[in-house]
Amino acid sequence: DKHKQPDIRHESALKSSSDFVKRYVGILSLISVILIVGIFWGFNTRNTTLIKHQLAHEARAFFQEIVQTRHWIIKQDGIYIKQKPGMRIDPLLASIKGLKTTITDQEGESYLLRNHAAITKMISALATADRVFGINITSLNPMNPLNEPDDFESRALQQFEDGVKEVTEFTNTPSGVLFRYMAPLLTEKECLKCHADQGYGLGDIRGGISISIPATHIANEITQTRIYTIISAIALLTVLLSLVIYISHHFIRDLERSELQLIELATTDGLTNLLNRREGIRRFEQEISHSVREKLPLSVIIIDIDLFKRINDNFGHQTGDEAIVMVAETLVSTLRNYDIICRYGGEEFLVVLPTTALKRAIETAERLRLAIEESEIISKDNSPVELTISLGVSSLKPGDSLDGLVYRADNALYIAKQEGRNQVQFID
Repeated sequence: DKHKQPDIRHESALKSSSDFVKRYVGILSLISVILIVGIFWGFNTRNTTLIKHQLAHEARAFFQEIVQTRHWIIKQDGIYIKQKPGMRIDPLLASIKGLKTTITDQEGESYLLRNHAAITKMISALATADRVFGINITSLNPMNPLNEPDDFESRALQQFEDGVKEVTEFTNTPSGVLFRYMAPLLTEKECLKCHADQGYGLGDIRGGISISIPATHIANEITQTRIYTIISAIALLTVLLSLVIYISHHFIRDLERSELQLIELATTDGLTNLLNRREGIRRFEQEISHSVREKLPLSVIIIDIDLFKRINDNFGHQTGDEAIVMVAETLVSTLRNYDIICRYGGEEFLVVLPTTALKRAIETAERLRLAIEESEIISKDNSPVELTISLGVSSLKPGDSLDGLVYRADNALYIAKQEGRNQVQFID
C-alpha cells in the first residue's frame, strides 16, 4: 500500500492535467477559429476597400478633369460650336445681357454659344455611349428640370451640406452595377452671372458632379473573392482543428510519462514564490553567457537578513518566515521585471542585474537596504521587529565565471557583516 499511494496521487494529478489540457485545447481551438476568421475577413475587407479606393481615385480624376474643363469654359465665357440641324440658342444664355449667343464665319456657317453645363453634358453623352463613365451635374435647386438629382445624388447633396467632402457607393441598376462618386461644386465669381438670382453667394455649395463608372465585372470579382476567402478559411480551419485534435490526443497520452519530470522541474520557492536556487543559478548562467557574448555589463548582489537567528529565537519561526517574505516582496517591487531574484539559502537571496555596471548595482543595493530598513514587521505579541539586511556586490569581469563572481559578492557580504551589518560592501 505504501508503494501504491504515490501512484494514486500521481494518477489524480495526471487526470487533472489531462482535463486542463482538454480545456486549453478547446480554448485554443476557439481562439484559432476567431483569429483565422478575423484574418480572412480582414483580407477580404481590405481587398474590397482597395478596389473601392481605386475606383474612387479613378472617379476623382474624372471629376477633376470635368472641373478643370468647366473652369476653362467659364473663363472663356463659353465656347462656340458649329450649329447642326435641331440645335437651338440656349435660352438661359440668351437672357444674359451682353452675351452674343450666335456668330457667323466668313463662309456663312453659324456657331452657337454653349456654356460649361452644356459642354459637360456633351462629354457625358460621349462617355456614356462608349461605356467609360457617366456624368451628371445636379443640385437640390436645379435651374433645369432635367438636372433633377436621383436618390443617390440627393443623399450626397444633403451630406455635402453637413460638411462631407465626397460620397461613394455601389448601385444596382437594370443595366448592371455602377460605382457612384459625387463631390460638391462651390460657387465661384464667374458662376454668379447665372446663379446669383438663385440666392447663391461666393463659396456656397451650389450642387455637385456625380460620376458613374460601370462596375458589374468588378462587383462580380469582389463576390468571387469573398466566396474564395470563405472556402479557404473553412479549409484552413478544418486542417488546423484536425491537427490540433491529433496533437492534443498524443500530448495527453504522453503527459503521464512526463508528469513526474514536470513535478521535479518545479522552479519556485514555496515560501517566497521567488525562483529557487537551482532555477536561479540556471538563469544566472544564461545571463553570464549572454553578457559575455554581447559584451554587456552584469552585476550580482548577495543579500543576508541580519541577525535572523535572533528573530527566530525571540519572536518565533512564523515571524522569521514573515521577515523572509517581506524581503522577497521588497526585492520584487523595487527591482526591474527582468532582474533575476532567487532565494539562495535560508535567509539569503541572490539578485542578478543584467546590463548593470558596478556603480549602478551599488546604488540599487543601497536602495534595497533603505527599503528594508524602513519596513516594519509586527510579531504575534504586537512587538515591532527590527529588520535590516547586509549586501555584497560584485560585477562581471573578463574571463569571469559564475563561481568567481559569486565568490567576490559573498566575500563583500562577509565584510558587510564584519563591519557592523546593515550596509553595502562591494569588491571590484
